[in-house]
Amino acid sequence: MTYRITLLLIFSFFCHSGYSQDKYPFTTFPDDPINLKQAVLANGFTVYLCEDHTQPKVFGAVVVKAGGKYDPKDATGMGHYLEHMLFKGTQQMGTTNFEKESEYLEKVYGLYDGLGKTTDENERKDIQKKINEVSLKAAEYAIPNEMDRLLSGIGSTGVNAFTTEEMIAYHNTFPPNQMEKWLEMYSHRFTTPVFRLFQPELEIVYEEKNRSMDSFFFALYELYIKQFFKNHPYGQQTIIGETQHLKNPSLTKMYEYYDTYYVANNMALVLCGDFDSESIMPMIEKKFSTLRKGVVPDYPEYPEQEFKGREYIKKRLSPIKIGLVGYRTVPNGHKDRAALQVCNYILTNTGQTGLWDQLILDNEIMYATNIDLTYNDHGANLLIFIPKIIGQPLKKAEKLVLDEVGKLRNGDFDDWLLESAKRSLLKAYEMDFEGLYGKSQYIGQVFVQGSQWSDFTEYLKKLKAVSKMDVLEVAINITETII
Repeated sequence: MTYRITLLLIFSFFCHSGYSQDKYPFTTFPDDPINLKQAVLANGFTVYLCEDHTQPKVFGAVVVKAGGKYDPKDATGMGHYLEHMLFKGTQQMGTTNFEKESEYLEKVYGLYDGLGKTTDENERKDIQKKINEVSLKAAEYAIPNEMDRLLSGIGSTGVNAFTTEEMIAYHNTFPPNQMEKWLEMYSHRFTTPVFRLFQPELEIVYEEKNRSMDSFFFALYELYIKQFFKNHPYGQQTIIGETQHLKNPSLTKMYEYYDTYYVANNMALVLCGDFDSESIMPMIEKKFSTLRKGVVPDYPEYPEQEFKGREYIKKRLSPIKIGLVGYRTVPNGHKDRAALQVCNYILTNTGQTGLWDQLILDNEIMYATNIDLTYNDHGANLLIFIPKIIGQPLKKAEKLVLDEVGKLRNGDFDDWLLESAKRSLLKAYEMDFEGLYGKSQYIGQVFVQGSQWSDFTEYLKKLKAVSKMDVLEVAINITETII
């Protein structure tokens, strides 16, 4: 009897002291400032959990490895438009009677496919009229914004989504005690989505396109990047899409895009906030293990040839003179990226201590800044400068800013600026880690880059160790074509 009681006591001890064999086998990472936990479900769906008990809320996001660069060449803007449509509900949510609604939706899909194949303007008008009539019939069964209302009903805030060249993310903040309901809604939205209310949503996308076209800077950037990336979709198609493609949308192609990229092994859940990982993991597994697994096609390579000397484009887009100079850099994950980030800081930064910042403070130029395009396939740095309005030619302003790049290449800058750059950049990362959204952004980026969180923590070590020689080598390599 004593022996049996002893065994029971030992068993009870292990069950209640954190040594249970039922604990989830999370992957953790050494020297991790945020103590991230990672798990992969049987269907390939990746889960990232970052506990933060400093505030009673949770930031949640579902991230997809998709975006503008994955859009079909004849249907640009597809990923972004699909992001909009995934707020419209499913076969069970957002409708009063899906069986009846679907009869009209199928007609709408067919009409849009026909519209895309028709060039005769009179025929197009007839099809658009029919689309309007059938869409109104379908809309009688739709419940607009039901998902938004359901999320608001559990205390969600900041319900939103975004699309980049390489990521689509759906996110919001919610109370910790609503975890199960949130997981239910966010997993359900990707099971049987219905692209209802397509016609009115298209008007919203049109408006986004129109606003971008009204911006002379966007027009300048679009023109420039198309010449910079002559082969890759980074330059040859925009996230929001070409006007002709928006005028001829295809719901059939949209479902094909969804079926290809919205599969469990191409998606991730990111949760940061006030929760216990062990407690919520069974819920996550139950909800998201229902997502289907699929075969994601390999992304094609789009090689870009080196520039043969200087390529020059002149265009009248702005009432004032603006110069844009670009040079190839390195993609995400490259060994030189940390040194490149330091180079950029030495040239210009928010503290206005950079070489270009000094030009502005000394009134030698009106404005100069840098855009670092951190893509997965290629890298680019864009130098934007504006000469003084009166009396300064564009060419003279360009020489001034490029002379400062020359100083960077030659090491003609104070050592304190290098140390200040590293400290400031590391401090910025630390500040981002203090917020739920900031941490989630970095986690999502790691996922779409196909890397591990340990690669990111290692990057922070590399950043701290960047030497002046590293800066000189990178500066020489990346600016050969412009100096």
